Amino acid sequence: MTPRTPGNAVMMVLESVFPSTGGGGAEMQVRTLGRHLCQQGIGVSLIVPMVPWGPQLQRDNVDGIEVHRIDYPHAPLMGTVCILAQLVWLLWRERRHYSAIHAHIAGPMAAVSSVMGWLLGKPVIVKLSGAAAGSGGAVVSGRADLKTRLTKAALKCASYYQAISSRIASLLVESGFEAAKVSCIPNGVDTARFTAVQRDEARRREICGDAALVGVFIGRLEPVKGLMPLVEAWARVFGERRDAALVVVGEGGEGERLEARCRELGIASQVKFIGPDDDVARYLGIADFGLLPSLSEGLSNTLLETMAAGLPMLGSRVSGTEDFVRHGVNGWLFEPGDAAGLEAALRAAAATPAAAMRRMGLEGRRTVLARASIAAVAAQLSELYGVTAQDPLPLHSPSSTGG
Repeated sequence: MTPRTPGNAVMMVLESVFPSTGGGGAEMQVRTLGRHLCQQGIGVSLIVPMVPWGPQLQRDNVDGIEVHRIDYPHAPLMGTVCILAQLVWLLWRERRHYSAIHAHIAGPMAAVSSVMGWLLGKPVIVKLSGAAAGSGGAVVSGRADLKTRLTKAALKCASYYQAISSRIASLLVESGFEAAKVSCIPNGVDTARFTAVQRDEARRREICGDAALVGVFIGRLEPVKGLMPLVEAWARVFGERRDAALVVVGEGGEGERLEARCRELGIASQVKFIGPDDDVARYLGIADFGLLPSLSEGLSNTLLETMAAGLPMLGSRVSGTEDFVRHGVNGWLFEPGDAAGLEAALRAAAATPAAAMRRMGLEGRRTVLARASIAAVAAQLSELYGVTAQDPLPLHSPSSTGG
């Protein structure tokens, strides 16, 4: 597993499947960032576990990213020990072929990577994302069990911490991590892809009929996404109007309950459940505004993609969303779990003239272009890595799976 540009390369570590057909946030970010760095002539390698539901090749190439998957016995404790031991060996064996380590999930593999980077004298960047913003973020919580203490101690060997939101950055400092090591760098979005999204009136009529106002939610249909309060607020605001449509793209455990609740509320004809679709741009092109009523987030990729496509965002004031959405300027905010606040935000969106909504969308796009374009994010990370862009290299590889 040798990067194409020895000495000017990054070793990434991801405690998850790669590539992910379901489009998980961390997996998507690794692929987007890795592809961009490769295009800039910076070598990228990636170490991941070989999980039963993912690709079964030990060595692979995805979009120019050299992938090494660690095979391991699928047994409690033994599997973890095997993965971590092989990770140590790979980081040692390949030490002359990478300049920095970037661990994308702050778990055991990131902890081991932090210690190995310290021993090898290489910068290590650990990314703190979604779980850190909620109750599941063990390393920034007050938990005192042995596993958490050991993980936290090892992570403190890292050179830098990438906090994808200002809230996560604050949590890190409050939890005892050095403020000087914390960099607030958001997820990166392929703004070129979403800036090119065009209004699709034919598809809008096909899905939403003659609706004058269309909102879109894209994501998992799970309680944490706040969809049940959303459909109930939608019924109160738009139930009598019948000229609005809510497009829901995604799947999850709450799907059937949501559809049943829409029937009970009498808005089944307004709420269009599309199901999963990786081509989210198709639905951004039919909407007037996006919706993200989550109870908790790190920094939603959907938020950035929706705003990059030029739509204002109606969202809860959670980690990440509060950094990008300015109430009344490029969207509308309400406190998570606040039913009255959500209803007020929906009424504000409903009262916004089409021209003003387009202006808000353009303002949101400018915000994302300036702060979260993949080029801007990669430039900040490259500075931490200590690598520089070179002449772009072709992405062809005879073993490339492409995902």
